[in-house]
Amino acid sequence: MDFLMENYDRKHLEGMLELYNAETDFEPYIAPLNPERFIELVEKKSYFDPNGLFIAIESGKVFGWIHACIAPGSEGHHRPENKIPQIRMLIYPRDQIKVGYALVSEANAWLKKSGQNKFLAIHAQDGYPFYRGLWLGGEPMGSSAMPHIQLAFESGGYKNTQESIFMTAKMSQQPKEFLADIKLELATSAVNMSHSPMQESWTGFEPMTTKAMVGGEAIGSIGWVILPHVAERLSATCMNIWSMGVWDRHRKKGVASALVSYVMGESYKLGARFASVSTQFWNIPACMMYAKFGFIPYQLVIGRTLEISNQ
Repeated sequence: MDFLMENYDRKHLEGMLELYNAETDFEPYIAPLNPERFIELVEKKSYFDPNGLFIAIESGKVFGWIHACIAPGSEGHHRPENKIPQIRMLIYPRDQIKVGYALVSEANAWLKKSGQNKFLAIHAQDGYPFYRGLWLGGEPMGSSAMPHIQLAFESGGYKNTQESIFMTAKMSQQPKEFLADIKLELATSAVNMSHSPMQESWTGFEPMTTKAMVGGEAIGSIGWVILPHVAERLSATCMNIWSMGVWDRHRKKGVASALVSYVMGESYKLGARFASVSTQFWNIPACMMYAKFGFIPYQLVIGRTLEISNQ
């Protein structure tokens, strides 16, 4: 196969998204893309650089594309001035492995211009500057159901450094309420995103936080969001849990379970009929807790890292 490598231009967008949707149509938890959605949720972000998005083209047809970027971490604890070299998307047909290899090689060469020696590939370590809320919920990572993508990253030197379990649940009826061992006050509000990269990463979505309090003191919280675009494949919206935390001295009192129960009930009232969450592969207590609310292991999601020797 002889193909050209070109940088992003809107003239290629229809072909890019036709390939993207064809290669992900088996996966209901990946939202389909159209030009308007891509422009609004990806291209318009301040850290989008068309020079980092490479497109493989043969005879005018798009055969694959890769999106590399140098962007800040998107969570509140990340310092906005720290820019992370990373690959956020790779799409190509399973039977065109040479295209995948070439795309990763092209992206690596571009990322090396950053002068840094550590690159991430669809990794959750430093946030999610693109495709958040579109690709497997709140933490877009590499799908184990797309092994050819993993193989292309492996060929480019990226090693598996993070594994999480992506879990899903169906809500066919109003979820049952779960009460903690202590009396809780639950309060829900829109997330106060003073961290500008986090705010921008959630463009187009309305993330919420529910705090668990005792006597007016916050002892835990859960971050959740309704994902509207996956309804085109799931037939209903999905609620995604994108953060969870309970203060140490209040653990093992049912606080986390009460929070999960509450947000499932609230999202059901808002029309969600599915729920999703990612948790660490080794976090068996969390997996067991989610299981009692109907979450089942859906697939493994993988983050990869390339470290370049200074020698």
